Amino acid sequence: MRATLIFWIIIFAFGVLVGERYGLPGWATSLTDRGFETVEGLVGHVGEPIPAAEDDDAEPVAAGPAPQSSPPASSSAGGVDANANLRINDAGLQIIKDSEGLRLEAYNLGGQWLIGYGHARTARAGMKISEAQAEALLREDVKDAEDGVRRKVAVPVNRNQFSAMVSLAYNLGVGGFGRSTVLSALNAGDYNGAADAFLNHNKAGGKVNEHLTHRREQERALFLK
Repeated sequence: MRATLIFWIIIFAFGVLVGERYGLPGWATSLTDRGFETVEGLVGHVGEPIPAAEDDDAEPVAAGPAPQSSPPASSSAGGVDANANLRINDAGLQIIKDSEGLRLEAYNLGGQWLIGYGHARTARAGMKISEAQAEALLREDVKDAEDGVRRKVAVPVNRNQFSAMVSLAYNLGVGGFGRSTVLSALNAGDYNGAADAFLNHNKAGGKVNEHLTHRREQERALFLK
């Protein structure tokens, strides 16, 4: 069988190489066709993949799900493209303003200097700013919360929902927002459950805080608007 296979491979190869360049008479074409059929019959269909050797000890591998024809659009940084251009609206900013309060002169809270609407990064002792500067600092500070919400939210949301979550993330920190029951419910597709979950995050030092309860109620109302 080995000698036969080699013979017909030579015939087949000769027909392909010579015939492609110079052409072949009918008898030669017939011979090379027979060579192709013989080679095909001996080694299997040309072009088909060669199956891997079976391993008697290998466990069977279950076939995975068929690939989706149109997977949900997502950005390389995480989140979904539908939320990529969302920014906090005035209603969301107002919740932060009302909660944080405005101080135009730097003040020390727990060893941390703050100014404006709770701005810390550039605050220092003796610093004074205008209300417009406080607004600018707030919008700069809130960018981290906006980026965090866009990155962690895996379903499309509207601007009110986004703004309510940015206020929450600004208060809890992006890491705290990532662990929140608001985010877990929302990413599971439970929008109403996410709205109600705002009320879960109203404790300070393990105790319900009236100020935080009011803020969470405002955020929930904005989320549902």
